[in-house]
Order: sequence, then C-alpha cells, then structure tokens
Amino acid sequence: IERSKATAEIESLRPWTAFDASTTDLNELVFAGYALGSLPTAEIELLTPVLQNQFPDAELEIIQPLKEETLILILYHHDDQEELSGLLKNHNFTKQPQVFEAPPSRMMAASQERIDSLNLEQSCVIDAIRDHSQSLDELKLIRDYYASEIRKVHGSEQMAHTEHVLLAEGWVAGERVTELESLISSLTREDYAIELTDPAENEDVPVLLKNNFFVEAFEPVTAMYSLPSYYETDPTPVYAPFMFVFFGMMLSDVAYGFFLSAGSFWALKTMDLKENHRKFVKLFFFLGLSAIFFGVLYGSYFGDVFSGFIRPAWLDPAADPLSVLKAAIVMGGIHLFTGLGIKAYNLMKRGHVLDAVFDIGFWYVTLTGAVLVLFGPEQIGRPMLIAGVLGLVLTQGRENKSLFGKLAGGFFGLYSITGYLGDVLSYSRLLALGLATGLIGSSFNLLARLVGFSPLVIVFAVIIFLGGHTFNLLINILGAYVHAVRLQYLEFFGKFYTGGGRAFAPLSSEMKYHTLIKQEVSDHGND
Repeated sequence: IERSKATAEIESLRPWTAFDASTTDLNELVFAGYALGSLPTAEIELLTPVLQNQFPDAELEIIQPLKEETLILILYHHDDQEELSGLLKNHNFTKQPQVFEAPPSRMMAASQERIDSLNLEQSCVIDAIRDHSQSLDELKLIRDYYASEIRKVHGSEQMAHTEHVLLAEGWVAGERVTELESLISSLTREDYAIELTDPAENEDVPVLLKNNFFVEAFEPVTAMYSLPSYYETDPTPVYAPFMFVFFGMMLSDVAYGFFLSAGSFWALKTMDLKENHRKFVKLFFFLGLSAIFFGVLYGSYFGDVFSGFIRPAWLDPAADPLSVLKAAIVMGGIHLFTGLGIKAYNLMKRGHVLDAVFDIGFWYVTLTGAVLVLFGPEQIGRPMLIAGVLGLVLTQGRENKSLFGKLAGGFFGLYSITGYLGDVLSYSRLLALGLATGLIGSSFNLLARLVGFSPLVIVFAVIIFLGGHTFNLLINILGAYVHAVRLQYLEFFGKFYTGGGRAFAPLSSEMKYHTLIKQEVSDHGND
C-alpha cells in the first residue's frame, strides 16, 4: 500500500517538476497573493492581454503546457484578489488542490527513495522467508496450533465464570445431547448441572442441515442462496432431484458426463478436501451421472461421433426438438406445482389452513384448468378454470376493508397468472442448452472431419477434436450449472422460500494446513 501511494504521488507531481518553489514559500508572501493551477490552453491567449490591461502589477508564469490545458502561476497584489478571482473563474481556471511542502522535484525524489527503501525491505523479507523454507512444515503446524488456541480463548470469553463455577450456554444438535452429557460427566466427575430446553418461539436458532448421502451434496447450493430458518422447511431434499434432472438435460452427453463424474470421483478419493468442498465435488459427481443418463437418452457421445452406431434410447433433440420442449415444459410445471405445494404445507403447519386454500388451492385449480383447456379435455378444464378464477378474484384481496378494495385486490392477484406463464416458458432453456451442447460438439466433429485423416494432417484433426470438446465441456458445464441453479433460485424458491437462517457453527479447531483425526484408544491394562 505504501509503495502504491508513493508511486501515485510521483505521477501526480510529474507535471509540476518545472515549478521550483513550494506552496509554503508562497503562503509566506506579505503583500502578494498567488493563483496556482491549470487553465485551458485556448484561454491563455485571451487571459494574457486582460491581465496586462486590468492588473499591470500581476505576473503570469507558464509552468508546463499539457495536451489540453496549461499549468500556470499568477502572482498579484493582495488588493486585487477578489476582482482577479472573478476573472480567473470566467476563464475556467482550476486551482491546484495539492500542497507542495517542498519543490515538486524534491518531493518526487523523496517518494522514489521511499519506494527504493520498501523494495529493499521486501527483498530482505523474501530472503528471510526463503532462509526459513526448510521450517515451512513446522511453521504451518505452529500457525494451526495458535489459530486454534485463539479460537478457544474467544469461545471461553463468551462464558460466564467465577473462581469455582463456569456457566456456559449454547446450542447442541438433538441427536448429540447424550454424547454431550457423557462428555461433561467424564470431565467434571459428575460435579455439574445441565438444563436442556427446547427453543422458545421466534428464537434465533442456528440451523444444521441433515440429509442423506445424495441430498447432502446439494446443500452448498442451498447455502449459497440462504440457509432455511429453523421454522422453515429445508428445500434441499425437494429440489435436489429437479436440479439433477435439469443439469442432465442441459449437458446431456455421455462422454462429458463421464469425464465430469470421473474427475470428481478422483478428487474425492485422492484430495484432502474440507467438508463443504467435499460436498461440492460430490455434487458434480452426481450431476455427471445425470449427464450420462440423458446422453444415452439423446444418443450423444462427444456429439454425433457414434451416431451411425448407437441410436438414441429416446430421441435426437436436433431432429425432434418439440418433444424435448414439451418434456421441459412438463418438468417445469411439476417443479412450480411442487414449490406451491411446499408453500401450502408451510402455511398449514403454522395453522393458516384457509390461506393455503385461498392462495395455493385456487391457483392449483386455475392453472390445471388452463392446461386442460389448452390441451384437453376441455369439458373438464373449462369449469375448473372458471371456478379457480372466481376463487382468486374473491379471495386475493381479502385483507382490504372495502368491497371495491377486495375486488380490485382480487383482480390484481389474478394478474399474477402472467408471471406463471413466464416461469413455465423459462424452462425452455432445458431444450436450448441441451441442443447447444450437442450441436457445438457436432460442429467440432465436422471441422475435424473436414481437415481429413491423412498422415500429414491427422495431428490437426486430433487437436481440433480434443480442443473443441474440452472447450465445449467446460463452457457447458458452467452454463448447465448456472441455469440449473437459476431455475431453483428464481422459479422454485420464489414460490415459498424465505431463508435467512444462520449455520450451526460449534466451537472447533481452526486447521488450515492439517486435519485432526479422532482416534479411539482402548485400555489394555499395563500394555
């Protein structure tokens, strides 16, 4: 930071090197004042004759002509200060705000000396670090030890204590209560008292997500948005299957999915990952499996490399995109209805049964009726649509006091149907990105085939094939992940999810370079 400040100071002083005085010297003038700053170059010729005629005692010195302005110094008699200031203002004079405690050239030299000193100091520090490189492992261990000790001290500061008694208050996961009591008993020789209570209503309770092997891989996605509050349904088990399917529909290539899952599996087995990083890598292992599954359905193996040998298990999106679009819209409808269902469940869980009927039930009826009117059977869909619309109009403005307000609120609530239409259409990205993956891959295959496979050019064909598919793999992994997450955050979470929970973070060691392993030691008498 100091070096950057000194460099910036040199650059700001560089235009003023021809100025051989300081503002301190100018401020000590008894009968004269000064104006130090810049003037547009075109104004110099206009200002000079005016100064000579109106202020014959004034002296203008050009310090440095620049590209569009000129640095100047004007010395004048104190009695002319007010009138001269007005004249300079009319000619767009800009006062130099910087204080020159010494001539700018000397200030630049001092700043350069400071930079040289900092560079030398940095070099000495680097050499000292290099001299201790053989002790790096010990230094890492010392760092982890003292970081853990500091965390322990901070934790103890949150506990009340006297000379003989320690009072600690905190949270513990329900399934670990017995383990906690056993630990306290062993440490205090049963000389303790413990009180366990359930959280009070509306208390800020930390959240610890607990899911199965598959679902826990999606927990980092939930945490990136916001953890659920203690009183809210964890959305992870519900959206995990949808995200699994959506990602696969968008990447949808057996080879790409294989490399994604294989790379993730290798990282899980060989790399020392922290828990959150491990979950994230495991997420991409499962997403790779989804890409393999849909690659088989679409018959995509590095695009169309094996199209003449392996037929799609379901269909070719490029040949029949409308079928894929229909499947995507159906998946989107199920996704949205599931989100509304969770909202209804949360309302009923809090005792708001009528709100669940009015705000969710009538939307179910309306949207289902609209789908049946469009795609049949219309004789069932029409009465459902009419009943749902009437229900929404009569209930969505129920919090307003006047009859007009209730009806206006109802019609305004009904307008939300356009939002549902937009939400459903956004699932068309499942088709678009799926097509992009296959078509871009096939384009690289075509380029490789056009180069040819003769001994002289086959190297270029291989480079195009490997480079193109590497690019396609990376860019479409990113695109499929981002859009799969977007569908959860906007279309799904927007229907029911509030979030705002804070993670349960128990006191633990802070290990950056090492991992603590808990080892059970059995008692074998004198062994």
